[in-house]
Amino acid sequence: MAPQSDITLQINLSPGDISYANLTVPELVRLHRSAVREVVGVVDVCKPGRTKAVDPEVRFPEPTFSERVEKIIAIAEGLKSQGVLDRLVVLRPGNEIHELCKKKYLRNLVSHTHDWSGCALTAYLSAFEVVDTKYLLHYDADMLLYQAPGREDWSVTAKRWIESPPAGEEKEFVVAASPRHSPPFVPQGSPEDLPERVCGVPTRPVPGGWLDNWFSTRCFLIHRPRLFETLPLLRGRVLIEHLARVALRKSWPLSPEVMMHHAIGRAQKGRRLLLGDQDVWLLHPAQKPAEYLALLPAIMDSIRRGVVPEGQRGYANIALSLWQEFLAKEVPAAQALPGKG
Repeated sequence: MAPQSDITLQINLSPGDISYANLTVPELVRLHRSAVREVVGVVDVCKPGRTKAVDPEVRFPEPTFSERVEKIIAIAEGLKSQGVLDRLVVLRPGNEIHELCKKKYLRNLVSHTHDWSGCALTAYLSAFEVVDTKYLLHYDADMLLYQAPGREDWSVTAKRWIESPPAGEEKEFVVAASPRHSPPFVPQGSPEDLPERVCGVPTRPVPGGWLDNWFSTRCFLIHRPRLFETLPLLRGRVLIEHLARVALRKSWPLSPEVMMHHAIGRAQKGRRLLLGDQDVWLLHPAQKPAEYLALLPAIMDSIRRGVVPEGQRGYANIALSLWQEFLAKEVPAAQALPGKG
């Protein structure tokens, strides 16, 4: 723990994380512990509301949902007792923080705790409120991170860039930062180098990485005071779209990523820094079948060494079939990622 740090590490947990939280959360904390003041687990145990896409009685039936709630709380409490987490915030239905977030971020126009697809909404917003440091370093509990041994914590690197941007970049309103989305696929500095092979939004190269206007909720470092300057999130185009979706009974609420993209990235020209350093990158399991869970310890061990299947490079989501084939063979320790060019 770094008592003087102005960064808090915060990890989202929910009943969907039961199968792997005891593996992934300690690893994320291990990689960041020395750089952060505190580690906070936000445990979302609210059942998603009914939307056009989600019938909670079918997707989250009782008593199974309540049983899973108790399991994830027990796992989180265990992580706290082991010293992995310093503090727990359990988001239950009726917690006052839901009302605070709906008023501060959403103009009191959203009653749901989750978005139209059943994914978290107020769990992400509440994380901004339950810490008191300038920076919030957030991860979803399923994220996998490679950070080279001995490398400066990526959040510290990003914070320094945000607070002292390179000459010529001072005009940019940089609100957040993230590592590369995927293992690098060409040498650093190559013209073809990008955070991933296909980027969802345009990126602009800058010294140290790239800038874009997407704010992924999978992993981010966010400057909380700058975020607060942009509120509420329901404004401009996203407010109009929200009201239209409600009136037409279409799928709503929108996801926090879409809200932030339009309200911060488009309307207010806020930017996210994506670090170009190839010594730190992310991977994400889009699906988590039994086969993935069985391989997860081996996948994590390989990632610790910076070793991945060739076909995984440049792609943010785990390609399970590649990992199955890759891990079935002996992985030479020397098979590393592309070097810096």
